[in-house]
Amino acid sequence: MLEADDAYQAISLKSGPNAFNSDQVSKLNDRFREMENSLRATLRTLRKQFVPIMGCAYGKGNLAPQKSRRYFKLAGQEFWERVTGDSTFYLKLVTFMRDDPDKHRPAFTEAWDRAENRLVRDFTRDFCNDAGGIEWKRLVAFNSGRPEPQITRKSSRK
Repeated sequence: MLEADDAYQAISLKSGPNAFNSDQVSKLNDRFREMENSLRATLRTLRKQFVPIMGCAYGKGNLAPQKSRRYFKLAGQEFWERVTGDSTFYLKLVTFMRDDPDKHRPAFTEAWDRAENRLVRDFTRDFCNDAGGIEWKRLVAFNSGRPEPQITRKSSRK
């Protein structure tokens, strides 16, 4: 949520402007409607409007609400300027993504290696035979088999 002088802006963020199906549009409409309903009295008292926005981290576009979509759709520069007030912020992101990761790469690589070692160790222990071959039936049963029923014990309170 961002508060402006005349509005509360509710923002839902997604990566890009295209991968959105009708069910997702409907769910987002419902979420924004619920937010607006819960804020209605407060908004009236403060004389502010509710502005629902779906923000896209990249891409182009500034679309007003329509019949099927009750929210604004802002992408790329339009979105980042609305959120930060900086018309060049979308360009600054490229610098952050280029320069900042390099500072953290050694720690990330070490953590990645440890995680990879744990995953290989656990996989080998649970799904490989002594010769190192994968026991496919065990792996498929783990991934797709019916879960074993949980046994519950009755309390022995007296």
